[in-house]
Amino acid sequence: MYKFKPEMLNLYLVGGSQNVAGNQIRFLEILEQACQLGITAFQYREKDGSTLSKEEKINLGHQVRKITQQYQIPLIVDDDWQLAQKIGADGLHLGQSDVPLMDILPEVSNLILGLSVHDQQELPATDLLNQLDYLGVGPVYSTRSKTKIKTPIGLDGLKNVVQLTDKPIVAIGGIHPDNACAIRTTGVDGLAVISAIFNSSQLTQDISKLKES
Repeated sequence: MYKFKPEMLNLYLVGGSQNVAGNQIRFLEILEQACQLGITAFQYREKDGSTLSKEEKINLGHQVRKITQQYQIPLIVDDDWQLAQKIGADGLHLGQSDVPLMDILPEVSNLILGLSVHDQQELPATDLLNQLDYLGVGPVYSTRSKTKIKTPIGLDGLKNVVQLTDKPIVAIGGIHPDNACAIRTTGVDGLAVISAIFNSSQLTQDISKLKES
């Protein structure tokens, strides 16, 4: 089990089988390549079109866990704290509409904990903020990788949240190799990407640009 370090957010890959049209083998192949090429964390997220059953999510999760352990990459699970426990994940990431963290804190207090935030109005109160390791802020730009996304906040909106909290922040939403540099100038600790890696036709070059931005 990993203890949180802000550098884990540097290049944070998010995804599930739905991001490769349900092809689990392809999903695992890309994940392993990305681990080899230097991602710093992975969030297992089966949503937005995933067709996997509960059992299939668990089975795939165990395979994900084997890969991330092999490359010493922290594994975060989106939303489902019970799934996180079942596959031995290192962390849990919650959205604003997911189960309230304080309701499950006794069950997950040993995990790395992250929360999605759109703007300053969604910054949590101090008691909750103290329990969190990091915030995922966005969407910075429009994205097709997630459904029901909120209005993009742009660089100014992102910078505003960065300036309002000392918590480590990973930016997400519409991030790709060509805008990565501009996003890092806001002071975020890292970039979270989905399609920039899962849809990449030149994975080595794209990960290199994302990391070196």
